[in-house]
Amino acid sequence: MNKIALKICGITDIKSVITAHKNKIKSLEFASNNLDGPNTANDKKINYLIKECNYYKIESVLLSRYQSTLELVKQIDYTKPKIIACSYFFDKSELLLLKKIFKKLKIGISSNPKRFDKNYFQSVASLTNIFYYDLNIYEKDDIKTFSIYDCLDQINFLRKLKKPIYIGGSISHKNAKVVINNAHPHGLDISRSLKDGKNDLCEKKLNRLIQSLSVG
Repeated sequence: MNKIALKICGITDIKSVITAHKNKIKSLEFASNNLDGPNTANDKKINYLIKECNYYKIESVLLSRYQSTLELVKQIDYTKPKIIACSYFFDKSELLLLKKIFKKLKIGISSNPKRFDKNYFQSVASLTNIFYYDLNIYEKDDIKTFSIYDCLDQINFLRKLKKPIYIGGSISHKNAKVVINNAHPHGLDISRSLKDGKNDLCEKKLNRLIQSLSVG
């Protein structure tokens, strides 16, 4: 655990924030309900949960869909995350504006095996604090998961930009070490494999993951 960070995404309740704190998780992501999916929350709830993260000294990440810059600025100003996770739809001028308005805001850029534009990543690298690489491709009624072995060239390209890389997409205690040993990321981005039937962060599953990472 000293060598790999964990970011847990899709957090929707205070119980999960407390569970994360008890297990020394340093980064939690909150998905805006302007996105599709079961793990989203409205801005009022995200604002409340981020305040709890600040209390527990947990880094907060806001995941939001592509929207007008003005809408995004209003959302960031209200929810007050430490990091905004942006898609490849945001161009350099929009990221520059975010940096100008929010001096301390970190910018994370999300990518996946299907949407991978080397020229874009190079153009925004100076404004980017973190790259999030998702092994999953989300389609209307399906999720396609790529093998880590098929994605190493893209991940290695991002590594050359000298920014931390988090890898997500169907990662659990069963395959986490395979991803780490082959891609050598700064951290893992995990959600569904750590949830219980009520969509809360499950301490038992989290401990199982942590134990799997501690095995030599």
